[in-house]
Amino acid sequence: MAKAVRDPWVWGQVALIALVGLAAPLLPRYVSLGDLDPAINRVDPDWIRWLGAPLIAAGLAVAAWGVRSLRRSLTPGTEPLPDAPLVTSGAYAHFRHPIYAGIVLVLAGYTLAWSNWTLALLAGLLARGYFNGKAKAEERWLAQRYPSYETYMRHVPRRVL
Repeated sequence: MAKAVRDPWVWGQVALIALVGLAAPLLPRYVSLGDLDPAINRVDPDWIRWLGAPLIAAGLAVAAWGVRSLRRSLTPGTEPLPDAPLVTSGAYAHFRHPIYAGIVLVLAGYTLAWSNWTLALLAGLLARGYFNGKAKAEERWLAQRYPSYETYMRHVPRRVL
C-alpha cells in the first residue's frame, strides 16, 4: 500500500473519480457554460437518465469479477505486488483490465443517471483515456516482472472499453 500511495496514477484516479462524482450532479444544475449549456448543461428526461442504472450495475459486476479474480494480487498501484502471482484466469482470461473497464462503465453510468447522455459520453471517454494510460503503465511493470506476460498480451485484449 505504501508504494500505491506514492503512485501518481493512483492519485490521478482518485481525482478523476472525485471530479466526475462532483461534476455529474452539480455541473448541469449550477454552472453556466454559455454557448455550451444546451449541449452539456442539461438534465435529460428521467427515462434517459434511468439508463445509467444498468451501466452502473454492469460496471460494478465487471469490476467485482476482476477483484475476485485477482484475490491477493490486487493493488491500486501500477506496480504488481512482489510476491503476487500473475493472474490470467477468471475475468483476466477475457480482458486484461476488467477493473478499469468496470470503473469506466460506472463513471459513465453515474454521469448519465445524474445529468445527460452528452456529459456521460464525455465522462466515459475521459475515464477510458485515463485508464488506458494507466493500463499501459501497469503493463510495463507486468512485462518486467512476469516473462509469460508478453504471451498473455498477444492472446488477451486490453479492453479498457
